Amino acid sequence: MARNAFSDCLAVILEEEGGYCDMPGDPGGATNMGITRATLAAWRGTPVSRDDVMGLERDEAAAIYKAHYWTAIRAEDWPAGLDLALFDDAVNSGPRQAVRDLQRALGLIADGIVGPVTCAAIDARPAGDIVAALCATRRARLAGLPQFSRFGRGWTRRIQRVERLARSLAKSASATRRTQTAAMPAAPAKENVPMSSTSTQATESKPFWASQTIWSSLAVIGSSFAGGILAWRANDIGAFGASLTALLGGLNAIVGRLRSTTPIG
Repeated sequence: MARNAFSDCLAVILEEEGGYCDMPGDPGGATNMGITRATLAAWRGTPVSRDDVMGLERDEAAAIYKAHYWTAIRAEDWPAGLDLALFDDAVNSGPRQAVRDLQRALGLIADGIVGPVTCAAIDARPAGDIVAALCATRRARLAGLPQFSRFGRGWTRRIQRVERLARSLAKSASATRRTQTAAMPAAPAKENVPMSSTSTQATESKPFWASQTIWSSLAVIGSSFAGGILAWRANDIGAFGASLTALLGGLNAIVGRLRSTTPIG
């Protein structure tokens, strides 16, 4: 059965969030299925009471999650596992903060906006590695919050559970892709027909500057270099290391593309 990414990830979120609660000191206040009173009021366009939060139905909660979090982080575009890890971060800390966590994990400038540089950086690395880096970045940020002394243990355990499941999803998806690739029938052998000089030229590799991979990798390298400078100036060793890793990944992608024996396109 094909994976329904949103439904599957939402089920994990709802299991983590539980039902109604109104814990003193919790920044979210009255919450039901992870939907805070403020979020519900914004969704309905009118003030709501604690009773309104308590009476929230699952279908409405799902609609809020999809519109305010899932779609906001473009989760449908991300590989299995990363969609869950980023979705959970967005639910806890807001979509823009979650994207900033992702960008820091990728060694990019953290502006909270998903653009072509962020997309290229995601495409250049295995999903499981990005999940691990994202969760580490998220834990480090939460550890600096004043509420961490009270809620930190619960936050950390939740991230650990989500990370394990997200990395498992990423691994399974990768294995499925490899299996599908191996099962593809080999292309039929072509007859040894002489080719004209015109057709030979048509199959030759384009110049390296015509490759989308090259330009995407250059964008990653440029953003990673800038992010690394900022991290170095801020004495943020973790972010600097992430930037260096992303920069090397971009360089490796370029080298691999230039060495490819297939036409560049």
